[in-house]
Amino acid sequence: MMDPRGQHCPQAPGQDPLTRSVPLFDPAQLPLRDWCTGSREDAVTGLVAFPDFHSHIPRAIAAALTRGGLVGLAIGDVDGLKRHVEHANATDPDCYGHLAGNKVMAQLGAMTRSWFHQQPWTAGCAATFGGDEVIVIAELDGAPGFYRAVAELRDRLASELPVTVSFALTFVSAGYLPAERDLSRWKHTFTDRLLAAVDRCLFTHKAARRDSGTEGGVLAVTHLPLPWVPVQPANEDILLPLPTADETLHVLARPLGTRGQGMLLLPCAGPAGLRGQRLRVSFPNGTSRTAVAVSFRGQAAIPHGTPEPEEPGLPLALQAVRERSPRNLPADVAAALERAGLDWSTLPAHEQAHMLHLITESATPDIRSARVTAAIDAVATRTRS
Repeated sequence: MMDPRGQHCPQAPGQDPLTRSVPLFDPAQLPLRDWCTGSREDAVTGLVAFPDFHSHIPRAIAAALTRGGLVGLAIGDVDGLKRHVEHANATDPDCYGHLAGNKVMAQLGAMTRSWFHQQPWTAGCAATFGGDEVIVIAELDGAPGFYRAVAELRDRLASELPVTVSFALTFVSAGYLPAERDLSRWKHTFTDRLLAAVDRCLFTHKAARRDSGTEGGVLAVTHLPLPWVPVQPANEDILLPLPTADETLHVLARPLGTRGQGMLLLPCAGPAGLRGQRLRVSFPNGTSRTAVAVSFRGQAAIPHGTPEPEEPGLPLALQAVRERSPRNLPADVAAALERAGLDWSTLPAHEQAHMLHLITESATPDIRSARVTAAIDAVATRTRS
């Protein structure tokens, strides 16, 4: 190697800052399975390069959905990378700032590759998207498993990188395919709408968290709005369960006006029964209130004051409300209610007293267990009625 003056440069890889910031990846270990085969790798992250991803993936998505499959898509964006680069530039004499950014992205790519190869998906890939974003897409057996897998990746990255990574994700099924598919570019148009919906969800949540002064590393969920999809009974395969216990679920809620009443549609399956499910809902302006989520054509929705659309949606944080239990409720009864997600107060007071008397007077553990089960069945029946 020659320098600009025609002199030979010393071969000292250990002293080259690029060696520390951009590792050499094995192209045979690209994070892909069946989809995007033959793609080039991104030189910094070792993930599938976006131009090849964008060329191959529309056909893969269309084929999966046409045969009735379920596809999950997640986009992750590094939080505060510019701030990290500026800090490194000001404090690290051995590494100017943009090499610090390269190092972060190389680590992110290596960890994403390792994580991807541990997943059970038969088809999918992980690619770059923009300068500091990553895409994960896969054909799935169910939505909850993909949500948990992306949450695991987010947590791994947070534990190893000097910055956090925020994600947004969605799910799509055959019902979202456009009715008219005779044009040659409908697959790319469909894919771009899918990418745009997730990217807008991601940046809407990131902006809301910046405005409120809270940390990054959020995992947000949206459902795909397309002009050719009418309001119809929801496909529960693409919806997550409502949060339970101490879980917090970040969502992009879509306003809907129905019969003059404003509702916020959530990317979650609607609760069973007529009573709905109480949630603690946190809004982007910092306010919180308790709302009752009901089922709207199979999809969870909460009342909202105005039916006017808010594009691209409203970023919310959802938490389950732990229902109050009567004092002196036996521990086994309380635990059984918790597992079933039921409210003891659904029963009239006289039935509560009668059942508790029978349970506490049980002669053997087997009889007690059977009476606890009967009590839970009675609560469930009351909840459905």
